[in-house]
Amino acid sequence: MNIAHDLHVHTYLSSCCRDKERMTVANILSAAAARGLRTVGFSDHIWTNASVPPSAWYRPQDATQIRRLRNDLAALSPSTVRVSVGCEADMRAPGQFSITPDFAACLDHVLLSCSHFHMKGFVEQPADTSPRAVAEHLVAFFVSGVRSGLATSIAHPFLPIGDTARLDAILGSLSDAELTDALGVAAENRVALEITINFLPKPGPEPTFSLETPVRLLTLAKAAGCRFTFGTDAHDLQTLDRLPELQPLVARLGLAEADLAVR
Repeated sequence: MNIAHDLHVHTYLSSCCRDKERMTVANILSAAAARGLRTVGFSDHIWTNASVPPSAWYRPQDATQIRRLRNDLAALSPSTVRVSVGCEADMRAPGQFSITPDFAACLDHVLLSCSHFHMKGFVEQPADTSPRAVAEHLVAFFVSGVRSGLATSIAHPFLPIGDTARLDAILGSLSDAELTDALGVAAENRVALEITINFLPKPGPEPTFSLETPVRLLTLAKAAGCRFTFGTDAHDLQTLDRLPELQPLVARLGLAEADLAVR
């Protein structure tokens, strides 16, 4: 099975975009068509839930993101690539989400991040820095996220952003049964898991994690009945080229079209 969609692409509208001049919808769709993709999901960061106050970083990334994106798309000629208009939503703590169900219903998809723990002072932190405490925090966020009724797929699942170098120890502190229990909640709620290029260990001298750790997670997820989406989490055009790097994972997991939430 070849990967034919990328549901996690940021445009110039995301504050963290690394190339605002070139990350336009026109350029992204052109690049996707050249790479033979069937579907692209625009997933800019967004915060629209007035009952959960945003951080200063999130505040400018409000509901106007979607209006501006739709305006950009309306100005283009039809593309051979199907467009999914969505967002990357976030959590401040279990039960505290950046968007509401009404807003989610206006979108084609929602990627929900349940692990932006690097946002210290804003996102609730683990009880302590031990691998077990971080792992339990990941599970609490994940289960709350998949039960929220908001998510199409969980963005970079079980990756504690800002602490991924310790991923082996963090996820290693959870038994297969504990992970399967959490993943089963996702399957029951028909929430997919993103297979992201962030699961691929970074080359070089810096500490990193073993590929076997995300393989274990995804293998348990498949056995639990979860479906999957693919995403580069691209913030520049170069990162779009990395999607085929996930193909060996597809083969190793034995994924078929029926395992995907997006085709």
